[in-house]
Amino acid sequence: CLCEILVAFVLKNMQKSTFLLHRRDLVSRTIRVIHQGKGLQSSVYLVEVGGQRAAVKDCSRTPVKFRIIAPWLIAREIKALKALDGTPGVPRFLARVDRHAFAMEYVEGRPIAEFKPGELSLQVLENVQKSIDAIHARGVSHGDLKRRSNLIVTPDEQVYLIDFAAALVGNRALNFPANWLQKRMAEIDNKSLSKIKKFSAPDQMTQADWDNLNNRTPLEKWVRRLLGR
Repeated sequence: CLCEILVAFVLKNMQKSTFLLHRRDLVSRTIRVIHQGKGLQSSVYLVEVGGQRAAVKDCSRTPVKFRIIAPWLIAREIKALKALDGTPGVPRFLARVDRHAFAMEYVEGRPIAEFKPGELSLQVLENVQKSIDAIHARGVSHGDLKRRSNLIVTPDEQVYLIDFAAALVGNRALNFPANWLQKRMAEIDNKSLSKIKKFSAPDQMTQADWDNLNNRTPLEKWVRRLLGR
């Protein structure tokens, strides 16, 4: 009934609002540095607030010129995470710390980039595509899955996608250019599993994987023509 729907909505939003972190408390709440950013890279910290652990992505120590656009990139990533809320294989957005940082669900695991050839199981490879399919089903393309460090394998072999700064949210009413671009970016996302196999599981490469890598998508062809390559 309508009352049950309203109660579920309120409880869901109450759960999201329980995480609160201010910039002034970031150092004292930090357990360890997950990733120390260099150059234009953001730093990522593991923090704990009220017994809840979270990963905080922070752009505040990037070069001054980059910090001008950092809030825009943070907003893009938050938009993508909110659009994907509840999607398997995607960390939940928790809260915005300030203009240069936000907190999301902490996922314990190893980046695929750290796995040696032959270490990835068939289940992990299957779950890579499942996670990619899940975000595409919600009308979101990642845009940067060529970086194998953006795919995290948990101890139970689930695969999480992280770093949605380059993501594009589609399914927008009357925004045909954005919707078209999101679908073209999704085609590039779908090359990710073949790329992962090539570097981390070469024995699992099929002819379809080689064809996937060797045949450029329409967007890739357009970008190469634009760059004169």
